[in-house]
Amino acid sequence: MASVVCFIVCTSGWSQAPTGAPPTLTHADQIRRLSPEQASLHYPVRIRGVITMGAPAPDFFIQDATAGIYVEGSASPKYPHVLGQFVEVEGVTGPGKFAPVIREAELRILGKGKLPEAQLSSFSQLANGQRDSQWARVRGIVRSVTVDRSSWRETTLAIHVASEGGEFNVRVPISHEQDFSSLVDSEVLIEGVCGSLYNADRQLTGILFYVPQLSFIKIEAPAAEVPVSALLRFSPGIGRRHRVKVRGVVTYQQLGNALFLQVEGKGLRVLTQQPTPLAIGDLVDVLGFPAMGESAPILEDAVFHRLGHQNTPDPITLDLDLPWEQFDSAVARTDAKLLSREVRPDGLRLLLQEDNVLFEASLPQGISADGLLSVPLNSQVRVTGICSVRSGGLWRVPQSFRMLLRSPQDVFVLATPSWWNLRHTLWVLAITVGVLLVVMAWVVVLGRRLREQMSVIRQKLKHGAVLEERNRIARELHDTLEQELAGITMQLDLATDCFRHAPSVAQEALEAARNMSRRSMVEARRSVWDLRCQLLENGDLVSAISQIVEPLVSCENAKVDVKIQGVPRRLPGPIEMNLLRIAQEAVANAVKHGQAQTVHIELEYASKFVRLAVVDDGRGFTASHDSPIGHFGLLDMRERAQSMGSQLKLESELGLGTRIMVKVPMERTAADHADLKTNTYSGG
Repeated sequence: MASVVCFIVCTSGWSQAPTGAPPTLTHADQIRRLSPEQASLHYPVRIRGVITMGAPAPDFFIQDATAGIYVEGSASPKYPHVLGQFVEVEGVTGPGKFAPVIREAELRILGKGKLPEAQLSSFSQLANGQRDSQWARVRGIVRSVTVDRSSWRETTLAIHVASEGGEFNVRVPISHEQDFSSLVDSEVLIEGVCGSLYNADRQLTGILFYVPQLSFIKIEAPAAEVPVSALLRFSPGIGRRHRVKVRGVVTYQQLGNALFLQVEGKGLRVLTQQPTPLAIGDLVDVLGFPAMGESAPILEDAVFHRLGHQNTPDPITLDLDLPWEQFDSAVARTDAKLLSREVRPDGLRLLLQEDNVLFEASLPQGISADGLLSVPLNSQVRVTGICSVRSGGLWRVPQSFRMLLRSPQDVFVLATPSWWNLRHTLWVLAITVGVLLVVMAWVVVLGRRLREQMSVIRQKLKHGAVLEERNRIARELHDTLEQELAGITMQLDLATDCFRHAPSVAQEALEAARNMSRRSMVEARRSVWDLRCQLLENGDLVSAISQIVEPLVSCENAKVDVKIQGVPRRLPGPIEMNLLRIAQEAVANAVKHGQAQTVHIELEYASKFVRLAVVDDGRGFTASHDSPIGHFGLLDMRERAQSMGSQLKLESELGLGTRIMVKVPMERTAADHADLKTNTYSGG
């Protein structure tokens, strides 16, 4: 900010201001030298100059002895803006949208002034932005003239002018409309204010010349009339600054944009905004300005007049061995293979191939393409259309071309592809693979069902094996234990008979009965152990308990409920066997001696122990006086609990049932388990 103040104070010609107040700017060039940031500080302005342009109202241009500048005028009717008035404008600076401006606050008319002397400028001087807002003079050729009734508050004449080095637009307010077509192709000298067109980033995009009146446009050379005898002498290879007149036959029209003509056997592209519709085959006279196109000359800013109708010119054959530029804008025909097509917002695009050359053919939007959509891909087709050649590289040589289709009839099918092509082969392959996948899936399903059936059969076989084993054990019990018990009975009867008169014989009979009882116990344990080992081998402890207690409760019309807490896991064999035997004995006592109707078995798996509890709703007994019924069973359960390093807890009360619980710790060593197994085989 200090540098800005220093710059303002040190600039000569600026009026002095009280100390601390910003100085008042009095010359246009002082304002133009401000940066956008400085102009945004709204420095006070008081400037005297001549109004050089009063439109578009309420803004205007003013120029003093140093430069011209744009003024954002007040809309107040007190401040009229009249061309040539000498005025004093007071206001503040503003950044403008391209260059610094004045924001009008008050205007005083001092009298009638004189317009500044205009300097003749080239297009390059206009285009560098230095002539912005300056009264200038420029020379050029009028390319087009139209009347604009909507852009400004007043009706204006919109003129497009070509100058050496570029083109620009001119706006002139007019009071009444008339035929201004005579201005086209005239060499003119124009005086006015040079205005700038710009974008949002304050960058120059074009030139707009503000001319106050038509009198400031001087015609130096009127448009040359081309004699009718020279109409067909137009050569595409010769470029001219002035407008030329040609006659040709219409081959295609893009309404409001372009015409394609056949002239002297060659194609010509004509750019025109004239909205008059034409038909293919119409004969027209065209006036336009020649310019170089991408591959051949074109006409710009053209107007045309229809003379009549002729036969449609025959298309020329597109020979790829010849220079492609000679086919540019002409109606050409070629045979190619249709590779693909794509529907786009701007129309239908076809990709074709002739020999090794790929090219596109396009049908504009708005023309029905149903016929082309049904043509099979890889068909051999004959394409007729407007050839557009694209050039590139340093030497501007033709690089590619495309065909502009006028209707679906421009594509004629010569031959369709064989049905047995790559696409159909892939279809057949896909169907075959699909069938194989279905068959494989069916095989997988059948295999799964077969495994399920085999599992059921194995279960049934296991169940049959269990039944067979039970029957075998029953036979063994019948053949061994029952016979032993019968023998024991006979020895006891003998001891009873001989107890008084032959004590020694009775003693021998009792000893024999004792030995026979011991053998029976060993045989019974061996049979039961074999059965229990099979149950635990075929399943876990939970399933073994369920299987072994089910026959016990079913015989007494009781119910059993097994509940598991924690995650079941395999335990050492002796522990699983002892827990199984305790559960069996407890359930047997509950339903046989306690006459229980419901028995609950709880098996809890914890990280440091396993707990088994059997609770029934039987008649119970007094725990302090063990019932003689089931005495040996309770003794066996206590011994088994002790062999696992635990104690059997028994809770019972008359009429309230019985609860038996054993809690086995899991910190036992392998040696303890080995000892436990030995005790289990030998103990009761």
